[in-house]
Amino acid sequence: MGSGAALYGVSAILVLYLYAPVHAGGLGLDRISAAQLVALFSALSFTAGVLGSYAADRLAGTRVPLTWGTCLRVVGIMVLAWPYPSLGLLSLSIALQIIGSGLMGQCLNALTGALYAGVPGRLASAFSTLYITNNIGAAAPLITGMLALRFGYPVGFFAGGAILLLTAFPFILMQKRWFGAIGSLPVSPLPRQRRHRLVGNSLAITGVIILLVLFGMATHWLSIARASTLIGCLSALLPVGYVVAIYGSPQTTSHERPRVLGFTAYLIGNAITMMIYGQSTGILAIYAADSVRLNWLGIRWTPAVFQTVPAVFAILFGTLMAFLWSRLGQHQPPASLKYGVGLVLWGLGPAFMALPLRLYPATQRVSPLWLIGFYLLIVLGESLTSPVGTAMATRIAPHAFATQMITVFALSQSAGSALAAVTANWYRPGHEAAYFTIIGAIGWLAGIAMLLNHRRLSAMTE
Repeated sequence: MGSGAALYGVSAILVLYLYAPVHAGGLGLDRISAAQLVALFSALSFTAGVLGSYAADRLAGTRVPLTWGTCLRVVGIMVLAWPYPSLGLLSLSIALQIIGSGLMGQCLNALTGALYAGVPGRLASAFSTLYITNNIGAAAPLITGMLALRFGYPVGFFAGGAILLLTAFPFILMQKRWFGAIGSLPVSPLPRQRRHRLVGNSLAITGVIILLVLFGMATHWLSIARASTLIGCLSALLPVGYVVAIYGSPQTTSHERPRVLGFTAYLIGNAITMMIYGQSTGILAIYAADSVRLNWLGIRWTPAVFQTVPAVFAILFGTLMAFLWSRLGQHQPPASLKYGVGLVLWGLGPAFMALPLRLYPATQRVSPLWLIGFYLLIVLGESLTSPVGTAMATRIAPHAFATQMITVFALSQSAGSALAAVTANWYRPGHEAAYFTIIGAIGWLAGIAMLLNHRRLSAMTE
């Protein structure tokens, strides 16, 4: 819950902080650069998760990386609470949050999968419950947005970091009592010699990356747009390379290989959903500030409040799905069918949002019900795709890659975030309706393709 609160609460005001003029406490970036930077931050956070998940499977188990990663994220968010904003502090904050997210990886999901490893009938219900608790924390934009509006952005960021810290304390203090030996040891530990070699190689690669970034900044070659394109290409290739490596590994058995291959359809769908969601935290967050009536029902709303709407829907739909899958048990629809329906709903969201963009001039502020309708469609789709996909990742994961397979699923989200950053380059004022129509079509066409092939996919992942 605290992780969701930090993610949504900070993301909701981050794009506004980047876009707001300097005299209003922001950094004064243009709207496209602000949207790209938020999508880039999201993509790098997911990509860095490779490190924590590898460490969980090979070095330390799931609980140690989860603990240290959470602490680093708290520090990173608190950096933005400094009352004198600057690009330097922003860079430090983003770096700490990315490293923290990288250490955490998919340890929480892997820990959940380990808890329910012996009760597969309850796995989908368990991940639906985790999805609900995560989205209870997603109500944080209501808090951070109101605080940022009234007291300034630093207070909003401080609240996000404080929520994460307070909710992490029970896990940090009570994990041994609650989990026992679960998650305390790696599933496939590396020999000591290979551990030393891994540390040396990691430090060398990190040094090279830092030097390349500094060189690009010094020569003014590295811009936000170019970084978005580079990370977009890397994020698209990384999950593909990871799947190939897992599929071809001698630690993957002949029974596990077809399941990994069938799972690629879920990875593609997950990337598409994250590309669509990236529009809500970037372009549509700015649209909410500039083009939506904020005086509604006699109340003056902050644009960040719209980031809370998905949380409300997620709790409602997530609760419904958790109850439904628990009640149906072994008689519930196959994962591929649920996922295909979810993808169609994801695609209908942007298609719906294209309507006000086509019907009303850019100078006219529209009803907030349009944004609420968009969120209703995509969150209903998410309640099917997110817990179902994560549960599938834990179920089909080869034993030697228990946490890393969930990371591959998250990396497909990273690819989607990077695609959102890249597609933001094609966003042009005056052509918004066509932009969202095309993005929506990608989603619902992928869903229809999965529905048409759901029996074959179900057979491959059994």
